[in-house]
Amino acid sequence: MENGVCHVSPAALAVARRAGRRLARSGGGDPTAIGRAQEVGNLHLGKIGPNPYYDFDDGGVHFATREEELTFGLRGMTQLDGMLYSRPTPGPVTSSGFYNPRSRIYFEGTATKPISWEFSFQNFYDTVALLDAYVNFDYDPRFQLRIGRYKAPFGYKFYRIHIWDLLAPERSLWANNFEANRRFGAMLWGVLANQRIEYALGSFDSQRNSLRPFNSRQDFLGFVNFKPFYPWAEGFLLRNLQLGGSVDLGNENQSLVPAVLRTNQDPNGAAIDSTAASNAAGLPFLAFNPNVMERGVRALWETHLAYYYQGLSLLSALEGGYDSYANGTAPSVHVPINGWFVQAGYILTGETIRDRTLLQPLHPFDLRKGRFGLGAWEVTARYSQLDLGSQVFTAGLADPHLWTNHAKMVDVGANWYLNQLVKVYFDWEHSMFGSPVTATDGTFRSSNDLFWVRTQVYF
Repeated sequence: MENGVCHVSPAALAVARRAGRRLARSGGGDPTAIGRAQEVGNLHLGKIGPNPYYDFDDGGVHFATREEELTFGLRGMTQLDGMLYSRPTPGPVTSSGFYNPRSRIYFEGTATKPISWEFSFQNFYDTVALLDAYVNFDYDPRFQLRIGRYKAPFGYKFYRIHIWDLLAPERSLWANNFEANRRFGAMLWGVLANQRIEYALGSFDSQRNSLRPFNSRQDFLGFVNFKPFYPWAEGFLLRNLQLGGSVDLGNENQSLVPAVLRTNQDPNGAAIDSTAASNAAGLPFLAFNPNVMERGVRALWETHLAYYYQGLSLLSALEGGYDSYANGTAPSVHVPINGWFVQAGYILTGETIRDRTLLQPLHPFDLRKGRFGLGAWEVTARYSQLDLGSQVFTAGLADPHLWTNHAKMVDVGANWYLNQLVKVYFDWEHSMFGSPVTATDGTFRSSNDLFWVRTQVYF
């Protein structure tokens, strides 16, 4: 106060204005609350200009403060399939046609550098649902904590390789039917020994891909991946050799997921007579009876081996264990489950990789004058097998006159990377069944062929 005039500092005036705007947005309130707003510890930073950038390593448009303490990112993906099945097709509703198996939108960021978050949504054929929603605490890369819904750590191809980085359009028979999928849980994870060891272990809700717990039971899932020669110099022959394993252990009592085993689709609860698009696009070889529950011990394991050198990718896994099922009120039965796959890919156009990640073609596809390029090309092949014990039939869990408990699959194809954002899969998938499977025309089929083109955009 000077000569009857009250002088207010510009900083104090700015604080008051911001408080007034907050009251206006809230529709009123106690005017004296301005004086009670936080002063001690509030930096009053106001608006901070974003620093936009595109992440060419992981994809996505991002905005960050100057120190990158606060960031916000946006990523997206869509996949468009053209599928031509040989006729008649196993299962009552499988159809050739065009499908949208996945469209995803990812929101992610940091709330200070050590605390990151993500929430994302997915359209799966004709169903839209939450995909991921988690917070990750990374104060030490060796011991990170993740809480929420995310990929559960079981299976190398599921946990370590993104869906947009696969060699074939979908994963192997085992992963398509018995992967852990996304679950709510808490997980300790990190990298040790100069990045030679990756590990993850946690407690998760027991049902695969559920948005709610069906009971109070929890599953233990653990994953470890060794890179024994990783710190060696670039170009060393065994530098990108990886090996390890994972487990999924629990005691279940819940509805069945998957209710139908398929050759080319993630596990889901759709019954064999479902009218959903996902049911029409997938090729079934075993459908559990409607009253079957998952009840009892689940004990599944996988060992994996992966190798990357220049343009070469080699992947393999051996899988086993058992799951427990009950037909209505009957006693539960342990059903042995075994599988394996081996897969290879080679890039013909000179690009090199050290893991299954985004590929940047040396000459992106472009027909404009002065920019001509044909993109990158990769040839691929895979053999996959899945076997369930005979108990699945002898215990009345499924009808042996309609289905089989043995399936084999051969994939041969080529991947065309137009640029880093656009990828086209060309795949011939030959499925073979241990015993004939009921088909759309009432006959039985011991094999089926699928000619598959998937166009994928990821940014």
